[in-house]
Amino acid sequence: MKERIKRVLEVLGHALTVSVHKRLDHTDRALDLVIEQNNRMARTQTALLQSSIHMVTALNRLEEDLEALKRAAARLSDRSGELTAELDKALASVSELKRIAESQAGLAAGGDRATEET
Repeated sequence: MKERIKRVLEVLGHALTVSVHKRLDHTDRALDLVIEQNNRMARTQTALLQSSIHMVTALNRLEEDLEALKRAAARLSDRSGELTAELDKALASVSELKRIAESQAGLAAGGDRATEET
């Protein structure tokens, strides 16, 4: 009977050992899977971080370019106002010269009439 109990205990011990080993194997496979998923997530997060850094850098350059364009447009606008003022002055001068020329032409025409009448 003692041998039978010993044998039963050996079989139960072996069954428990096999069960524990299977569970450990399963746990190892699950851990390997979790580690692989973690590595993939780390690679993905690294790629996203690099992409975000690139995006921020590109947006900074774009912002600087737009600020430069804004300053250039303001300078052109200021210069446009100056040019408009100069054109107004030139137009006023031409109008004045035209008025003087018309006045002189009127005087000349009047003098020609006076000469014809004599």
